[in-house]
Amino acid sequence: MNIYVLSRRSLVSSVSEDPVFELEDLVAETCDAKILIPTARNLTVWAEKQPQLASKYLKKVIKRTSGFYHPLECEIPKTNQPNVLLVIGLCGSELNVLASLPGWRQKFDIVVAYVFDAWDFDYYPKYINQIDHLFVPIPEIIDTLHQKFKIPVSLLPFGVDALKQGDGGNNRPFDLISYGRIPQQYHQAFHGKFNQPNSGRIYYRFTPRPTEFLPKNPYENRRDREDRMTLFHILRRAKLALAFDTLYPGMRQFPHSVVTLRWFECGAAGCGIVGKRPTTPLADQLLDWEDSTIELPDDPQESVEIVEQLLQDQNRLNSIHRRNYLENLAKHDLRHRIQLMLETLNLSLPPRLVEELSQIKELSKAEVKQIVNV
Repeated sequence: MNIYVLSRRSLVSSVSEDPVFELEDLVAETCDAKILIPTARNLTVWAEKQPQLASKYLKKVIKRTSGFYHPLECEIPKTNQPNVLLVIGLCGSELNVLASLPGWRQKFDIVVAYVFDAWDFDYYPKYINQIDHLFVPIPEIIDTLHQKFKIPVSLLPFGVDALKQGDGGNNRPFDLISYGRIPQQYHQAFHGKFNQPNSGRIYYRFTPRPTEFLPKNPYENRRDREDRMTLFHILRRAKLALAFDTLYPGMRQFPHSVVTLRWFECGAAGCGIVGKRPTTPLADQLLDWEDSTIELPDDPQESVEIVEQLLQDQNRLNSIHRRNYLENLAKHDLRHRIQLMLETLNLSLPPRLVEELSQIKELSKAEVKQIVNV
């Protein structure tokens, strides 16, 4: 099996895209995959710099005529092993990057897509029905996607690189962290209580860098990886993290309750997760251990008092740190997700992926044994 990953990393820099590129890199490492990186035409770069309305019109014209991208010139050798193309997109519209690869359907035996925010059906490219398999992290939309596009659609939940980024230790100087979308009233309540001169607590709000379309610098010379590493390092040093169901008032409007990335990122880093648990039934399958989430009331001020009490219960916190890390390592490491994808496609597992899955299994056993002995 020869795996190729078609990446948009030269086209956008955003904290929302960081997990996409991280997963691409992990597929490359564990599956000996080659990353294909298309670039935008000069005309596309020029159109992006124009005023908003003009830019929108110009890009429509460019899409219909020359196309956004320089055609990727890459030889895909025919062997006795299948050539597999994987495209990972934040949303369905990002699968348009396939247009950068002339003759993609003829060049590859299997073409697979994994879409994170997969619910907006109108933004998928017209040639979505030429894809062999679509993976999504939201079970509620699978039947609709299958009926609409007439292709196989399977569940692939979000995950985390727990093997590299996880930690269940107790060295955690930050009391509470938040990042991404949370209801503003909770941020204000915790900031107003914890971040005052007379407070011994630390509430840290991790803020994203601005999104940059068609960035000037290549991926390796940008802040993308640096920001991702910094976020995980802070999570590993935080006792608790805020997270809320995507349907909770004050969040960005979502059509479904989703077990988003943060539930795995925070958990693998050992954080206790406080907020509003996802209401999708999938949450009960994925977050099925004691204190995997800790529910806060609708009153933010009352929530502050509950968190304060929890922060004083060091024994419970220590158990949460260790358990959240171990459960995510054993169940939700991204290597398990790659394994599930390949097995769904009836493809063999590459040797390095098998080796690292074995490492996870042995590490999980060792950690559990250490806890029992203590």
